[in-house]
Amino acid sequence: MSTTSYTGSALNVQWLQGSGTNIISGNQTNFSYTPTIDLVDQSSGADTNKKYLTALKDGQATLESLFQSGTNAGGTAMGAVLTEGLSGTLIWSPEGTGTTKPKYTMPAICQGAGFSYPFNEKVVLSCSFQQNGTRVEGTN
Repeated sequence: MSTTSYTGSALNVQWLQGSGTNIISGNQTNFSYTPTIDLVDQSSGADTNKKYLTALKDGQATLESLFQSGTNAGGTAMGAVLTEGLSGTLIWSPEGTGTTKPKYTMPAICQGAGFSYPFNEKVVLSCSFQQNGTRVEGTN
């Protein structure tokens, strides 16, 4: 059985919200999605170990990108569409947008763009998106 690897450079991330569809990948240095689920403690009485029930699913995505003036994926326009509190839809395709490639879609709330300004280094934008409904896994 053969395994195919790919690099993160094929990643395509789109943020759909009131002002339209914005491609926010291109200058990314990292993108991550972390799913979580609430656990309800069902331990009782003489239990000597905890027992849990699974409850509500949740998740958070984070994009880190170079912040470069004059580029769609890293300039001031990108900072403007990543305002905290904006609701929209986050779509990411880790292997690019080719037919049959995986695609993930989730309603989300933008947590706002944060910036890192290190001395004598590149400026980096970081933005998290809180899942706000069901994540759908499919293909392009």
